[in-house]
Amino acid sequence: MSNLLEVSNLSKTFSSSGGPFRRARTMHAVNDVSFDLPKGRVVGVVGESGCGKSTLARLILRLIEPTKGTLRFDGEDLRAKTSAQMRDLRAHMQMVFQDPYSAIDPRYTIERAVLEPFIVQGVKPSGGGAAQVEDLLNMVGLNPGLADRFPHQISGGQKQRVGIARALALRPSLLVLDEPTASLDVSVQAQIIGLLEQLRDELGLTYLFISHDLSLVQYFCDEILVMYLGRVVEVLPDTNRQACHPYTITLMNSTFVPDPKQRRVIRPLEGEVPSPFDLKPGCAFADRCPQVNEICRTETPELSKHSGHLVACHNPI
Repeated sequence: MSNLLEVSNLSKTFSSSGGPFRRARTMHAVNDVSFDLPKGRVVGVVGESGCGKSTLARLILRLIEPTKGTLRFDGEDLRAKTSAQMRDLRAHMQMVFQDPYSAIDPRYTIERAVLEPFIVQGVKPSGGGAAQVEDLLNMVGLNPGLADRFPHQISGGQKQRVGIARALALRPSLLVLDEPTASLDVSVQAQIIGLLEQLRDELGLTYLFISHDLSLVQYFCDEILVMYLGRVVEVLPDTNRQACHPYTITLMNSTFVPDPKQRRVIRPLEGEVPSPFDLKPGCAFADRCPQVNEICRTETPELSKHSGHLVACHNPI
């Protein structure tokens, strides 16, 4: 199976300027991330808030510029593209944002919001676009009669469906889904996930699915990348693979199990998440890890094979 997206050694740093009472500092938001996304597959990126997931999504679409690394989409080098060329390419790679309330301009009707990609790309849909809007709203399970309404007149779940319809307008091959269910009720989350599964099967879409909910990622994705403080610490090539990194295991143990008879001991991580500014040598997880030893504080672990998959840990479990 050929790769639609190839990410190699991708990094992004942000610098804060110094001043009379503070020194300049560098924040490592994404640190040396590499992975492939085959056509028709769903790769999930999971981790705590602030680990770099959303920054990674924006780097892939070049909404922000990488500090270093390579990005290839369908064989093309994205970093070599001009802004105009990237605008054309984004017809084939679209994003669904986390917050449906802020993702749609409140001044636009639903019809105008769904037509936005055509306007940006300079494409004039036949008949003014009414037929295309009707098809797209039907595709995401919305009544086309909503086209004349404004965002404040529909629910959060309906707004997210509008966001998905807008992302599908130009028939992209890749959707980057940045926590598309995070701000929705549980029942609505299930509906959105069901819709995304249906669209993938019908349209042959490829997804990069970003979430902090590991149980959702395990259900929805074919492969999982676990991020911690800007780095990928484990790659689970299938959702049934036994995790080996202490951080991944802790994440899995913290997920909700809807069975009162199933008892388990949850051991919370001790210590604070290190600052992403001016990272110390060694493993970023060392101060919170129950498996830590001396090498963890001096050498940064690289991704290497353990139990058949990649783990960045000196002492995998």
